[in-house]
Amino acid sequence: MAVGKPSDDAYIALARIGRPRGVRGEFYIRPLADNQERFYDLKKVYLTRGSKRLATELESFRILSGKAVIKVKGIDIPEQAKLWTSGHLEIDEAERIGLPERTYFHDDIIGLRVATPEGEHLGTIARVLEMPANDVYVCRTSDGGEVLIPAVENVIKKIDIQAGEMIVCPLPGLFD
Repeated sequence: MAVGKPSDDAYIALARIGRPRGVRGEFYIRPLADNQERFYDLKKVYLTRGSKRLATELESFRILSGKAVIKVKGIDIPEQAKLWTSGHLEIDEAERIGLPERTYFHDDIIGLRVATPEGEHLGTIARVLEMPANDVYVCRTSDGGEVLIPAVENVIKKIDIQAGEMIVCPLPGLFD
């Protein structure tokens, strides 16, 4: 399983910013992390959109009709909130939480070389798709194609973040 996605090396995106909500500068967010409880403890956050970044404080987080809503310091009207639509809510990388064993952040997985146990290079992880049953890793092959690798134990044999490698036992026909 993988969670979160960074915008660059110093910041970690925790949510995608949606449309404004109400008249007080709140906006909807789509959390990128599995654990939404994390948002209740956040203080210093960054709003980013393109090359713009705003350092601010999270004033409130709540779930309203099944959707996450936030309010940050300094954004007090819908017109200000609208400027950040389609951006990200980020934190400093140093604020990243630890994960349970065999659980990874998206940015840990993206870029890993994919190989068989015999050492045959199959490609590189380009994206992580979050599916209902399990994540799926999109592997870009050397010929420019893409192969979907299910993130399940009988396929993913080893992930070595330090070595930058994922060892897989492909299902028959997966890389043909």
